[in-house]
Amino acid sequence: MHTSPASGEQHLSPIDHITTSETGEGRRRSLAAWWRDNRTALFLRDNWLLGVVALAVLAVLSVLLWAIWVIVTKLVDVMDAGLDATGAWITDGPITHSISDPMRAYLDTHTGGLPATARDLWITWLIAVGVLYLGALTGSTYARIGWAAIGALTAAAVYLGAPAGAGPTAAGLTAAVWLTLSLPAYAATSGPSLGDVLDSLTDRRARRTVTDTTY
Repeated sequence: MHTSPASGEQHLSPIDHITTSETGEGRRRSLAAWWRDNRTALFLRDNWLLGVVALAVLAVLSVLLWAIWVIVTKLVDVMDAGLDATGAWITDGPITHSISDPMRAYLDTHTGGLPATARDLWITWLIAVGVLYLGALTGSTYARIGWAAIGALTAAAVYLGAPAGAGPTAAGLTAAVWLTLSLPAYAATSGPSLGDVLDSLTDRRARRTVTDTTY
Protein backbone atom coordinates (compact mmCIF):
# COMPACT_ATOMS: atom_id res chain seq x y z
CA MET A 1 0.00 0.00 0.00
CA HIS A 2 1.39 3.37 -1.03
CA THR A 3 1.00 6.26 1.31
CA SER A 4 0.64 9.76 -0.06
CA PRO A 5 2.43 12.66 1.61
CA ALA A 6 0.45 14.42 4.22
CA SER A 7 -1.02 17.83 3.56
CA GLY A 8 1.48 20.65 4.17
CA GLU A 9 4.45 18.29 3.95
CA GLN A 10 6.99 19.46 1.40
CA HIS A 11 8.58 17.08 -1.01
CA LEU A 12 12.40 17.16 -0.52
CA SER A 13 14.26 16.53 -3.74
CA PRO A 14 17.70 14.93 -3.58
CA ILE A 15 20.84 17.02 -4.27
CA ASP A 16 22.17 14.48 -6.70
CA HIS A 17 20.75 16.47 -9.59
CA ILE A 18 23.54 19.17 -9.17
CA THR A 19 25.89 18.02 -11.85
CA THR A 20 29.49 18.93 -12.53
CA SER A 21 28.54 20.93 -15.60
CA GLU A 22 26.26 23.15 -13.55
CA THR A 23 29.07 23.75 -11.00
CA GLY A 24 31.48 24.74 -13.78
CA GLU A 25 28.85 27.04 -15.26
CA GLY A 26 28.48 28.81 -11.90
CA ARG A 27 32.21 29.30 -11.66
CA ARG A 28 32.35 30.75 -15.15
CA ARG A 29 29.55 33.15 -14.29
CA SER A 30 31.35 34.23 -11.13
CA LEU A 31 34.57 34.79 -13.09
CA ALA A 32 32.69 36.76 -15.74
CA ALA A 33 31.05 38.90 -13.05
CA TRP A 34 34.44 39.54 -11.47
CA TRP A 35 35.97 40.49 -14.80
CA ARG A 36 33.02 42.81 -15.50
CA ASP A 37 32.68 44.54 -12.12
CA ASN A 38 36.02 44.29 -10.26
CA ARG A 39 38.11 47.49 -10.19
CA THR A 40 41.34 45.66 -10.85
CA ALA A 41 39.85 43.90 -13.85
CA LEU A 42 38.49 47.20 -15.16
CA PHE A 43 41.90 48.81 -14.77
CA LEU A 44 43.57 45.94 -16.61
CA ARG A 45 41.05 46.14 -19.45
CA ASP A 46 41.37 49.90 -19.80
CA ASN A 47 45.16 50.06 -19.46
CA TRP A 48 46.40 46.85 -21.04
CA LEU A 49 48.71 48.81 -23.37
CA LEU A 50 50.38 50.38 -20.34
CA GLY A 51 51.01 46.92 -18.93
CA VAL A 52 52.63 45.79 -22.17
CA VAL A 53 54.87 48.87 -22.17
CA ALA A 54 55.80 48.25 -18.53
CA LEU A 55 56.78 44.66 -19.29
CA ALA A 56 58.86 45.81 -22.27
CA VAL A 57 60.63 48.44 -20.12
CA LEU A 58 61.27 45.83 -17.42
CA ALA A 59 62.79 43.49 -19.99
CA VAL A 60 65.05 46.26 -21.33
CA LEU A 61 66.13 47.22 -17.80
CA SER A 62 66.93 43.60 -17.02
CA VAL A 63 69.14 43.38 -20.11
CA LEU A 64 70.87 46.67 -19.21
CA LEU A 65 71.50 45.58 -15.63
CA TRP A 66 72.94 42.29 -16.87
CA ALA A 67 75.21 44.16 -19.32
CA ILE A 68 76.35 46.56 -16.58
CA TRP A 69 77.09 43.62 -14.28
CA VAL A 70 79.20 41.95 -16.97
CA ILE A 71 81.11 45.18 -17.69
CA VAL A 72 81.75 45.89 -14.00
CA THR A 73 82.93 42.31 -13.45
CA LYS A 74 85.36 42.60 -16.35
CA LEU A 75 86.63 45.96 -15.09
CA VAL A 76 87.19 44.52 -11.62
CA ASP A 77 89.13 41.62 -13.10
CA VAL A 78 91.25 44.00 -15.20
CA MET A 79 91.90 46.29 -12.23
CA ASP A 80 92.82 43.33 -10.04
CA ALA A 81 95.26 42.08 -12.65
CA GLY A 82 96.67 45.61 -13.01
CA LEU A 83 97.11 45.99 -9.26
CA ASP A 84 98.85 42.62 -9.07
CA ALA A 85 101.19 43.62 -11.90
CA THR A 86 101.82 47.02 -10.30
CA GLY A 87 102.52 45.44 -6.91
CA ALA A 88 104.92 42.96 -8.50
CA TRP A 89 106.64 45.79 -10.37
CA ILE A 90 107.01 47.83 -7.17
CA THR A 91 108.23 45.01 -4.95
CA ASP A 92 110.31 43.14 -7.52
CA GLY A 93 110.75 45.62 -10.35
CA PRO A 94 113.87 47.24 -11.80
CA ILE A 95 113.47 50.46 -9.78
CA THR A 96 113.35 48.57 -6.51
CA HIS A 97 116.31 46.39 -7.44
CA SER A 98 118.28 49.46 -8.55
CA ILE A 99 118.10 50.65 -4.93
CA SER A 100 118.01 47.43 -2.90
CA ASP A 101 120.74 45.57 -4.79
CA PRO A 102 123.44 48.27 -4.24
CA MET A 103 122.28 48.63 -0.65
CA ARG A 104 122.70 44.91 -0.01
CA ALA A 105 126.00 44.87 -1.86
CA TYR A 106 127.26 47.63 0.43
CA LEU A 107 126.15 45.69 3.50
CA ASP A 108 127.74 42.49 2.19
CA THR A 109 131.12 44.19 1.75
CA HIS A 110 131.08 46.22 4.98
CA THR A 111 129.98 43.76 7.65
CA GLY A 112 133.20 41.81 7.99
CA GLY A 113 134.03 41.18 11.64
CA LEU A 114 130.61 42.24 12.91
CA PRO A 115 128.51 39.78 14.94
CA ALA A 116 125.51 40.75 12.81
CA THR A 117 125.43 39.47 9.27
CA ALA A 118 124.54 41.50 6.20
CA ARG A 119 121.10 39.86 6.21
CA ASP A 120 120.55 40.93 9.83
CA LEU A 121 121.45 44.52 9.00
CA TRP A 122 119.21 44.42 5.89
CA ILE A 123 116.21 43.26 7.93
CA THR A 124 116.95 45.89 10.58
CA TRP A 125 117.12 48.58 7.89
CA LEU A 126 113.76 47.50 6.45
CA ILE A 127 112.11 47.56 9.89
CA ALA A 128 113.58 50.98 10.69
CA VAL A 129 112.42 52.40 7.37
CA GLY A 130 108.89 51.05 7.84
CA VAL A 131 108.55 52.28 11.43
CA LEU A 132 109.92 55.75 10.66
CA TYR A 133 107.68 56.12 7.63
CA LEU A 134 104.56 55.14 9.56
CA GLY A 135 105.53 57.54 12.32
CA ALA A 136 106.08 60.32 9.79
CA LEU A 137 102.63 59.68 8.31
CA THR A 138 101.09 60.17 11.75
CA GLY A 139 102.84 63.53 12.13
CA SER A 140 105.63 62.57 14.54
CA THR A 141 108.43 65.13 14.41
CA TYR A 142 111.01 62.60 15.56
CA ALA A 143 109.92 60.12 12.88
CA ARG A 144 110.10 62.79 10.18
CA ILE A 145 113.65 63.69 11.20
CA GLY A 146 114.57 60.01 11.29
CA TRP A 147 112.99 59.44 7.88
CA ALA A 148 115.10 62.21 6.35
CA ALA A 149 118.27 60.91 8.06
CA ILE A 150 117.78 57.29 7.00
CA GLY A 151 117.03 58.47 3.47
CA ALA A 152 120.38 60.29 3.30
CA LEU A 153 122.20 57.24 4.72
CA THR A 154 120.45 54.97 2.21
CA ALA A 155 121.44 57.19 -0.72
CA ALA A 156 125.07 57.16 0.48
CA ALA A 157 125.10 53.37 0.88
CA VAL A 158 123.51 52.89 -2.55
CA TYR A 159 126.12 55.22 -4.06
CA LEU A 160 128.98 53.24 -2.52
CA GLY A 161 127.47 49.81 -3.26
CA ALA A 162 126.49 50.42 -6.88
CA PRO A 163 128.60 49.05 -9.73
CA ALA A 164 131.47 51.20 -10.98
CA GLY A 165 130.19 54.27 -12.77
CA ALA A 166 126.56 53.74 -11.68
CA GLY A 167 126.87 55.26 -8.20
CA PRO A 168 125.56 58.75 -9.03
CA THR A 169 122.62 57.36 -11.00
CA ALA A 170 121.65 54.90 -8.26
CA ALA A 171 121.96 57.58 -5.56
CA GLY A 172 119.91 60.04 -7.62
CA LEU A 173 117.21 57.42 -8.16
CA THR A 174 117.16 56.71 -4.42
CA ALA A 175 116.75 60.42 -3.66
CA ALA A 176 113.91 60.74 -6.20
CA VAL A 177 112.03 57.78 -4.74
CA TRP A 178 112.64 58.97 -1.18
CA LEU A 179 111.39 62.48 -1.92
CA THR A 180 108.27 61.07 -3.62
CA LEU A 181 107.51 58.93 -0.57
CA SER A 182 108.15 61.95 1.64
CA LEU A 183 105.27 63.94 0.14
CA PRO A 184 102.48 62.20 2.14
CA ALA A 185 104.79 61.79 5.14
CA TYR A 186 105.48 65.52 5.51
CA ALA A 187 102.06 66.66 4.33
CA ALA A 188 100.21 64.71 7.03
CA THR A 189 98.82 66.75 9.88
CA SER A 190 100.44 66.28 13.25
CA GLY A 191 98.52 64.04 15.60
CA PRO A 192 98.37 64.34 19.37
CA SER A 193 101.59 63.23 21.02
CA LEU A 194 101.97 61.42 24.32
CA GLY A 195 102.92 64.67 26.02
CA ASP A 196 99.76 66.35 24.72
CA VAL A 197 97.64 63.51 26.06
CA LEU A 198 99.32 63.69 29.49
CA ASP A 199 98.93 67.49 29.58
CA SER A 200 95.26 67.14 28.72
CA LEU A 201 94.71 64.60 31.48
CA THR A 202 96.57 66.81 33.98
CA ASP A 203 94.51 69.86 33.04
CA ARG A 204 91.31 67.85 33.35
CA ARG A 205 92.22 66.61 36.82
CA ALA A 206 93.17 70.15 37.86
CA ARG A 207 89.83 71.52 36.67
CA ARG A 208 87.99 68.72 38.49
CA THR A 209 89.89 69.48 41.71
CA VAL A 210 89.04 73.19 41.48
CA THR A 211 85.39 72.35 40.82
CA ASP A 212 85.27 70.04 43.85
CA THR A 213 86.80 72.63 46.20
CA THR A 214 84.30 75.33 45.24
CA TYR A 215 81.43 73.50 46.96
